[in-house]
Amino acid sequence: MRLATTTSPPRTPADDDRSLAQDAARGDRRAFDRLVSRYLDRTLRICLRLVGNLEDAEDTVQETFARAHARLSSFAGRSTFGTWITSIALRLCADLERARKSRRRHVGELPHDFDLDRDARAPRSANPSLQSEQRETVRDVEAALARLPRRLRVALTLRTIEGLEYEEVARAMGTTIRSARLYVWEARQRLARELDPEAPP
Repeated sequence: MRLATTTSPPRTPADDDRSLAQDAARGDRRAFDRLVSRYLDRTLRICLRLVGNLEDAEDTVQETFARAHARLSSFAGRSTFGTWITSIALRLCADLERARKSRRRHVGELPHDFDLDRDARAPRSANPSLQSEQRETVRDVEAALARLPRRLRVALTLRTIEGLEYEEVARAMGTTIRSARLYVWEARQRLARELDPEAPP
């Protein structure tokens, strides 16, 4: 007689992250290093788009993971580790933006400009004039994105550029899924108007 066997459900990436976070909280540095390597690039891309220059973005990412490491015991697993990291990074980016505005008010500092060619992934072409046109298009999109209100810029970056699900966007931003959807919709509408002011509403 063959005994019935039970199989455990397959582990998901979220389960793996949770397990690594628990190990890291117990002092396993290699576990935390694996989490860092898993989410470092995405976190840097998000920070770069929000703060606008590589040096500040790298500093923000370093502080993000330092804070995460110090607060591992508070990671309850209600969201994915990646969403938790993103929420920390968003708060730090907001702090930096507020500090910049304060400095500009007090000393008249000009805002940081985006280095628009830095992380552009425009297709390469053998035609120099086409390359120039592609770079100009990327500049226009990045500049229009930078002019959006912060909540819209964050939502669009997380959903459209980084491909997070709306639930993840909502958790990272500390809002509802409905609000996250509305932010992305409004961001797309405003971005389209920025890029083509003569287009019908």
